[in-house]
Amino acid sequence: MHRSIPVLLAALLVSGCFHRHSSSENAAPTGPRQATVEWLGRGCFLVSSSIGLSVLLDPFDPSATHISVKPGSIQADVVFITHEDPVANFTDLAGGSPQIFRSSMATGVNRASGIFVRGVRTSSENLAATNRLNVAYVFAMDGVRFCHLGAIEDAITPSEALNIGSVDVLFMPTGGPPAFTDAKRLATIERLRPKIVVPFPSGGGLGRIPGVTGTVHVGSSRFIVSPSTLPATTTAYILSGR
Repeated sequence: MHRSIPVLLAALLVSGCFHRHSSSENAAPTGPRQATVEWLGRGCFLVSSSIGLSVLLDPFDPSATHISVKPGSIQADVVFITHEDPVANFTDLAGGSPQIFRSSMATGVNRASGIFVRGVRTSSENLAATNRLNVAYVFAMDGVRFCHLGAIEDAITPSEALNIGSVDVLFMPTGGPPAFTDAKRLATIERLRPKIVVPFPSGGGLGRIPGVTGTVHVGSSRFIVSPSTLPATTTAYILSGR
């Protein structure tokens, strides 16, 4: 019986080593924390995390924009709509059964498929202005904070900037609407102090981005961003169409 003990111990040792070796081979790989940003046209962006979570912002109606994207072809877990307009509220562009946030019901702090999102209704410092409902969204993904301003018509106010908080990537309309002038864009950038500004056309072509000296012409409709790749000073990322 005593002779069988060393044999048993050896068998257990070999079995344990094999089990550890097999576990290490089958372990799921852990990739870098980085998010992918894709511009689909107009103010529509798809932001995807390193684990496959996708957020679709301001989906457009292809028939209203003449952009050839098939309805239901964009897979998304969450859809954010900043304002009610065919160029921004066509939820059928998304495939699957995404969680949808829109209009005044989207203001405040919410949880969307595991990520926290804050909806901030934009207003105007001009008391005589009549503003349509517009909600700016800010959310974090893979350590990067994103903010989409939607169809903003005036500069972000100081109180709105406090609600939005720090911003790494800012999606901002340029080339329109006419009320959102260069001076108001500059005030918005100065109050939010984003690391990256991604301009998108709103009723016209891409306009200037005042106060931003650095520019990166990405050369495609998408880019990858992580906390370690954020520029030190505010930089414009110019994307190309799909």
